[in-house]
Amino acid sequence: MGQIKDTQFEVDQKKCIRCGECVNECPVNILVIGDSIPFVADGRNGDCIGCQHCLAVCPEGAVSVLGLRAENSYRLDTTEIASYLQIDRLLRGRRSVRRYRDEDVDATVIDNLLQTAFHAPSGRNDRRLSFSVINRGEVMDRFRQQTYEGLSDLVKTGKLPSGYESFVDIVNGWKMYDVDLLFRWAPHLVAATAPIDSPSPEADGIIALSHFEIAAQSIGLGTLWNGLVKMALTLLPDLKIPLQISDDNLIAFTMSFGKPAVTYTRSVQYGPVIRVVD
Repeated sequence: MGQIKDTQFEVDQKKCIRCGECVNECPVNILVIGDSIPFVADGRNGDCIGCQHCLAVCPEGAVSVLGLRAENSYRLDTTEIASYLQIDRLLRGRRSVRRYRDEDVDATVIDNLLQTAFHAPSGRNDRRLSFSVINRGEVMDRFRQQTYEGLSDLVKTGKLPSGYESFVDIVNGWKMYDVDLLFRWAPHLVAATAPIDSPSPEADGIIALSHFEIAAQSIGLGTLWNGLVKMALTLLPDLKIPLQISDDNLIAFTMSFGKPAVTYTRSVQYGPVIRVVD
């Protein structure tokens, strides 16, 4: 998130009940409470990591921080919070979708999903994660064609590195049979990236895409963790240009998504591996 020079920590004196929850919750212990309302300790204003826990924990909505006000946050003490059973069914029913309808997902829906995903945990609350999104089918078609052309050149010139032999069959399937084994004809793609020098760029991106996937599948969209596309971006770094991914960013992972052309009627039955250490 970068260094915060001013926390803009403010407390509404009329609302504050001096419970001390904001002070107790602060992970870097910069808040104190004396005979008055909570405040930032002298000399600690630049130590805030921007987690906003003080804003989130205040029962009265008295805290503002970083220019953000409590009334603009979602309330969490409502019946809108999903139950364990609902979350369990969603997670067990999640499938990797490889058949998609030739329809775009509404851009507003995609934006909402990305906003949800950006609330995922980030190492040291660094929050320099970025999403590169192809949100229109026609753009996806061009990117798909560019990718296959680049891979085809590598195969043709014998420049495909060892360990990437599977791309030979993928390219042949595309050229000979119009089979898209790489993108599975999904109309959309999202890549999660973060600066290489951030505390945990790969973990941040994968966790965020996990949030994106669950949010997407909760509204009936299909998703696919697409490691093949990530591999293709490694082989063909010029493909990062249309995705606007800079060289100093690490690609955590890529995910294809769209409206599924398949419906699953039940969960699969995986058995847990449980090790209890006591």
